[in-house]
Amino acid sequence: MLFLLGAVQISLAEGEAYEQLLNEIVAGPIAVVVSQKPLLSAIVSQNERNADLSQQEIDALDAQWRVELKAKEQPLIREMLNRELSTYLKQIQENSGGVITEIIVMDAYGLNVAQSALSSDYWQGDEDKWQVPFERERIHISALEFDESTNMIQTQISVPVRNDQNNIVGVATFGVHFKP
Repeated sequence: MLFLLGAVQISLAEGEAYEQLLNEIVAGPIAVVVSQKPLLSAIVSQNERNADLSQQEIDALDAQWRVELKAKEQPLIREMLNRELSTYLKQIQENSGGVITEIIVMDAYGLNVAQSALSSDYWQGDEDKWQVPFERERIHISALEFDESTNMIQTQISVPVRNDQNNIVGVATFGVHFKP
């Protein structure tokens, strides 16, 4: 039996193995990463800094990010990628054996806090990967698809990040590579 995940055809046995892999990743590395105090502290700190941002200011930051992607000077991007938490996330990605293709940590407003690889935008708040975990308090697993930024077939697993009082303070998204 075959079924379609995104644009990729997978046999039932492969699909079951893939589902098992996703469950293992959520219960293992993802759970470990999102429970780290430095990650939580970085999100809480950025939430405090961004508490008074208007949607217009958020849109301006996102526009600046998109301009910097094509520019020689990239102060916002450079600052993001040089954060201690971004360095930690890069190590997690590098140590995953190619399974994790990217990690993006977002604040309560959908703005990037840290990332393991360059994302195409700064504001994720208009996307399911932020909205489902933050607003609906659920894990979101995207369809399996070809990702142009990583040049791989992948899915994104997005999970809420909670503080010690179990309140959601942000979201973490993990790109997971699938080898058909």
